[in-house]
Amino acid sequence: MTDDKRPASWWTALTWFTVLLVALACGVIVWSFMPPVVFFPIFALAASTLAIVGVAWLVLSLVGWIKYRALRLSTAAPVLVLITLALVMLSVPSRVAFAVSKDSLAAMAVDCQKSLDAQRIGVYRVVQIWPDNNGCRFQIEGGLLNSIGLAYLPDGAPYLGEPRREGDTGYEKFDGDWYLFVRGF
Repeated sequence: MTDDKRPASWWTALTWFTVLLVALACGVIVWSFMPPVVFFPIFALAASTLAIVGVAWLVLSLVGWIKYRALRLSTAAPVLVLITLALVMLSVPSRVAFAVSKDSLAAMAVDCQKSLDAQRIGVYRVVQIWPDNNGCRFQIEGGLLNSIGLAYLPDGAPYLGEPRREGDTGYEKFDGDWYLFVRGF
C-alpha cells in the first residue's frame, strides 16, 4: 500500500466530466429563466439532468473524500449549483435578458403592429405581437400552458394580478412602463 494520496487519473477525469455536465445543466437552467416566466419544459429537462448527474457527483465525491482526501475538486459542482440558484432567485437571468433586449422591444413598441410571425427581438423569441391598451404586448416563447410575455403600457396596466379566468390577462409591474403578463389558458 502506498502513502500517495493524489487522486487516481480515472477519478480526476470523471470528476471533471461531471463538473462539465453540471456546468452545462446549470447554464441551461439559467437560460430557461431568461424569459419573464421560466421556460418550463427546458427547465424540467435540465433539472432532471442535474439530479441524475448529482447522483454521479455524490458517488465520485464520496470516493474522492474517503480514498483520496480530495475536497477541492469535489466542491466544484455544488458551488456551480449554488451560484445558479442565487442567480435564479435574484432574477438575474430575466433582468439581464430584459436589459439587453429593452431597446429593441421599445423600438418595436413605438409602432406596434400585430404580428403572428415568430421573430427574435433582442434575446427573446417573440411568437406574437399585439397592440394592447395604447401599448404593445410581446408574447414570448416560454411558460407551460399559459401565454406569457412583456407588455409596454405607458398608460398603465388595466389589471394587476393573476388572470381571473380563462382567456383573461393578468399583469405585474416589471420595469418602468413595462409589465409582465400572463394570459390564462
